[in-house]
Amino acid sequence: MSEPVNSKVEASEQPLHHLEAESHACSNIVHEPLPPAQWLGFDQTPLTLVESRYYTQVLIETSVAALLFITLLTSFLIIGAEMPLHIIAIIVPALVLIAATITWLRVSHAKSIAYGVCEHELLMQKGIIWFKRISLPYTRLQHISLSQGPIERKFNLRTLKCFSAGSGSAEIELPGLESKAAEKLRQHLLTMASRASQKGIAEAESAAPLQQTPEVEALSLEEITTDTQVDSDNQVENDAKR
Repeated sequence: MSEPVNSKVEASEQPLHHLEAESHACSNIVHEPLPPAQWLGFDQTPLTLVESRYYTQVLIETSVAALLFITLLTSFLIIGAEMPLHIIAIIVPALVLIAATITWLRVSHAKSIAYGVCEHELLMQKGIIWFKRISLPYTRLQHISLSQGPIERKFNLRTLKCFSAGSGSAEIELPGLESKAAEKLRQHLLTMASRASQKGIAEAESAAPLQQTPEVEALSLEEITTDTQVDSDNQVENDAKR
């Protein structure tokens, strides 16, 4: 009766050795904060601007939309509302000024768009009033799409959209890319995302054997002690009967 107990004790000592080895490995890790001088900033990464043709595209889109709006509104004020000409002469220049301001803001925003293809992530920055910087790791990259509108087709440009895991909308929307460069970038990002996913699966599988232990190893020291006492009592009773 004592032999099974010894096997249980030997088996139960294995997870303790694993825990001691893991704790020893963790104790060897040096937890020292890096000084601010060694921090890697986003602005230290060289970024690439989008195609200059995209600025012309935005200028044409905004100008045509503004001209159409001002023409329709002016026609309505003259014909439909029958507004006096001296009032229209004040409203129309104000609308032109507003349209010119919106056009300038949109073109300036287009010129602020830049991106960077790094080893582990895709970077993007944009904005003139509200400045925004985005970092999308390849491990979170789930889907990539390319879109091209009628004006983009005229300028041979495309828009790259990157979707992350668990997000319904595009986390990165990068316009102003040349068609061939956009397709090449899409293939590269898909390849990097696949490699990152395979690397994560390999690391999980390599760590799995260390976490999986037999059911016997789950016995606590208290249960082993109890089993030892029960076996000893049974041995005494058998000797007394004999």
